[in-house]
Amino acid sequence: MIDSMIELKNVSYTYPNGRRALDNVSFHAQHGEKVFVAGKTGSGKSTLLRILNGLIPGFYGGKLNGDVRVYGRKPGVKRVFFVSQHPEEQILCDRVIDEITFPLLQRGWSWRDAVSSAEEAAKRCGIEHLLERSTTGLSEGEKQLVVISAAMASDADCIVLDEPFSHLYPDIAGSILKKLLRTDRTVISSEHRLEMAEYFDRTFWLGNSGEMDSRVDSGIEEDLRVDREKVGREESSIVVEAEGLTAGYGEPVVHTSFEIAEGEIYAIVGPNGSGKTTLLKTIAGILKPIEGKIRVRGRVSMAFQYPNYHFSARSVEKEVSPEMLEVFGLTHLSNRHPHTLSGGEAKRVSIAKAFAGDVVLLDEPTAGQDYAFRSRFLRIARKTGKTVVIATHDLKLASMCDGVIELC
Repeated sequence: MIDSMIELKNVSYTYPNGRRALDNVSFHAQHGEKVFVAGKTGSGKSTLLRILNGLIPGFYGGKLNGDVRVYGRKPGVKRVFFVSQHPEEQILCDRVIDEITFPLLQRGWSWRDAVSSAEEAAKRCGIEHLLERSTTGLSEGEKQLVVISAAMASDADCIVLDEPFSHLYPDIAGSILKKLLRTDRTVISSEHRLEMAEYFDRTFWLGNSGEMDSRVDSGIEEDLRVDREKVGREESSIVVEAEGLTAGYGEPVVHTSFEIAEGEIYAIVGPNGSGKTTLLKTIAGILKPIEGKIRVRGRVSMAFQYPNYHFSARSVEKEVSPEMLEVFGLTHLSNRHPHTLSGGEAKRVSIAKAFAGDVVLLDEPTAGQDYAFRSRFLRIARKTGKTVVIATHDLKLASMCDGVIELC
């Protein structure tokens, strides 16, 4: 009889560069149990999840100590489907339908059965209209839904998800989560949206033996509202102006007009695929308007959703100014290579680097970030005095900004 448990006993792990990521951690999950993994940015959540399907040490190398058992055997990919926090790293196929069916075909399924399962999973995730689309033309949120669909279509006994909803609109994320948790499979998910923990059977705190503080959410709202009225506005200080703007990749996606004054913080919100990133790229001058005008005064800098696109130096201190390292609390990472950082740490470094500009454009700046950072983010932005435009699915954060550009 096959063991029905996932179990780690006294597990420690050190990456090949010498960074200790886990220290004497024990974790377990019964078959069919739904476990929420919580912890601060850099606490080792992604490392823990990578161990469960054998990416550590099989792919990453390093030194793994302790006992790891996944359904009675050493970890591997046959019974565990891993959903990465960076879907672009995981997608292999050009078409959406091929991406979802690929894991099933690898397992020996017939093409007909694989397509049937893929179509059903895509429908449950609300992306059936994307099945014939190229994966390269999707938004980050749509890519995330493709990978989740592949997980749901698979025959894996356990689905492990690393920040699976960070690029998804809250209503969509909630709907997908409920569908995932209705299955009889084991579901282990890491998330910084702590409010989602209530839907799971159990919460495992990594690096923190305390209980979840339900007051943290209201604390964010209070913190972000404190300084909102401190930024004044004069018509002569407009630094970003869109007039009858239509933008997109050949086909129109965004239609909007707005004005943003110097020192203001604006949020761009809207469902997945509504054009938030497209609008940021248009403001940055990466895309030219299809119609209308966009005027920007000052030096523009941008942090994309995937932070590693921004790094070219061998150390964090060569990527970011000492002032911004201190403001963002990153001085302890100064000597680290940017590509050795956790996803959340890399995100913060890319954001800090973007604050070198006068007009700072940030794509999902709080994705993969713990509440401690999210509660400080607007305060940090205001302290710099920069004009900041963020594309976000964090509606509470958006409500604390000076204005909101809503796309549909």
